[in-house]
Amino acid sequence: MNFTHLKAFYTVAKFESFTLAAQELNVSQPTLSQQVKSLELHFNLPLIKRNRKAIRLTREGEIIFSYAEKLMAIAREMDREIEDIHTRLLKIGTTPTLSRYFLPSIVLKLKENNPDLKVQIYTGLSKEILKMVIDFECHVGVLGRVYYPDHVIFKNIFKPKLFFISKDIEKQKVHLKDLSDYPIIFPEEGSATRDYIIGEFRKRKISLNNFMDCENPAAIKHMVHLGMGGAFFPHYGVEEDVKDGKYRCIEMLDDLHLTIDLIYLKDWKESKVVKKFLKVLAKNQFP
Repeated sequence: MNFTHLKAFYTVAKFESFTLAAQELNVSQPTLSQQVKSLELHFNLPLIKRNRKAIRLTREGEIIFSYAEKLMAIAREMDREIEDIHTRLLKIGTTPTLSRYFLPSIVLKLKENNPDLKVQIYTGLSKEILKMVIDFECHVGVLGRVYYPDHVIFKNIFKPKLFFISKDIEKQKVHLKDLSDYPIIFPEEGSATRDYIIGEFRKRKISLNNFMDCENPAAIKHMVHLGMGGAFFPHYGVEEDVKDGKYRCIEMLDDLHLTIDLIYLKDWKESKVVKKFLKVLAKNQFP
């Protein structure tokens, strides 16, 4: 049996499309169709039911797909093991705030214990980081908690308290209900902080009457400094600006805490570079 033909069939079945599968494998559709046909000839069985609207697997096709899925996972594991040995590369995905205030000290300790280890850091919103981990673009992710599929392992590593920053609110402590009509600047959709705070408003049945979105944490803080509204941040993310008098840091009486998780795929569980990262995390305290 030809592994390329099996991979072609697996990709078509996964995407339920010859067009998308051809794009994924970077081959022409005629070539892909021929590869799938060759696999069918090998088994002397039809594996795919073809029509204009969609493709469906035959019963035999479903059985072969289930085995192909296992073989592809083994192939990915082999590739990762070789990558660990030869490149000694750890790819970490995290949010912009965590990349500045949390990750550098961890990477420093990681490099001290593993001087030959190469580290690459990618930033994005929490849901973007999750996708990068799922798509094997990052070994691990450090992000605010979102919904994780079953094949993702997650561990809570700390739960920073969230404060509200503002230029003009005089009170030292407020409730969420006090902010119902106050202009709030949220990160864009895909942010765990945004989802959590909006969820807390809804849970308390408090209306959000005045808010806007901004994709960049630094831009959000600058907008607060200009008096355009307020925003939610952990204390370590705004401490320097508060000392400089750019805005005030107001305690939330609702006791809001963002859950920060480490995530990685079950397929990466035995990865050497992932184990090195876990070891460093286990020995260190968090903000």
